Amino acid sequence: MYLLVGFFLMAVGNSLPMGGFQYLVTSLLSLGFFWMMYRFVDLRSDIRLAGISPSKTWWLEFLYGSLIAGAAMAIIFGIQYYNETIRFLGFSWNQPGTSDWVFPLFIFFIQMVNVGFYEELMSRSYLLPNFKEGFTTGRIDTKTATVLAVIFSSSIFGIAHGLNPNVTVLAILNIVLAGVMLAVPYIITGRLAYSVGIHFAWNFFQGGVFGFRVSGLPIRGSIIQIQQVGDGIWTGAAFGPEGGLIGTMGILLVLVATILCIKWTGVSMKLHPNFSNTYLETSQLIQEKR
Repeated sequence: MYLLVGFFLMAVGNSLPMGGFQYLVTSLLSLGFFWMMYRFVDLRSDIRLAGISPSKTWWLEFLYGSLIAGAAMAIIFGIQYYNETIRFLGFSWNQPGTSDWVFPLFIFFIQMVNVGFYEELMSRSYLLPNFKEGFTTGRIDTKTATVLAVIFSSSIFGIAHGLNPNVTVLAILNIVLAGVMLAVPYIITGRLAYSVGIHFAWNFFQGGVFGFRVSGLPIRGSIIQIQQVGDGIWTGAAFGPEGGLIGTMGILLVLVATILCIKWTGVSMKLHPNFSNTYLETSQLIQEKR
């Protein structure tokens, strides 16, 4: 039910005629629905377990995730430019008929911040703990249940993109892999910050800076204007890098860099107590610390 209502709210919110700011409305609708389900259906009393409570650490991790994803997309662009699988057409301000490119780029920035938030809220913050709890039985411990939760939630994340324009089997598999990549920092830190930062920056730099399509969708007003050429299996062609093997490489690069960054910041490289314990055990620990 959560997925059906969540997708419906996303569709309604994103269809509002608000010049791009409808994505902010979608975030608010998604957050409101998330809280209702979290509090009154799942009966979870502490919102801190959702990984979205803002703090200095949360915003630093969001920044780290954004930098990692932006750097990875720059590497993808550099490799494609070197291999001549893209043609550089110039910058947006030099193209005829694109004098007004700043405002569309700003709107796209706002959109991607919100997409990164509400898609991670639904796909990671809600689904992962619930799947983990559901899979935890007498024969399946919380560690194995968390692995299963990552696989199932990432598969749903990939399938949800199956109706995007120019989608291919490889594109869906890459997005499933991206779901795993986005889940890993959440289950280690217990915070959604890396996931939101990576998701936002991957999309924004991909479409808004480097001019690639984002999950099959063309972006108007990107800083760099390009034409995609070359083998679609490698480049992703009309779907964008996520549809090609270079996207696979980029996703794995982000995963490795994120793990190294988490380790560098001193976070223990094991499952966060939210996932190594059951929900009741974690809630009891929080109550004892108060």
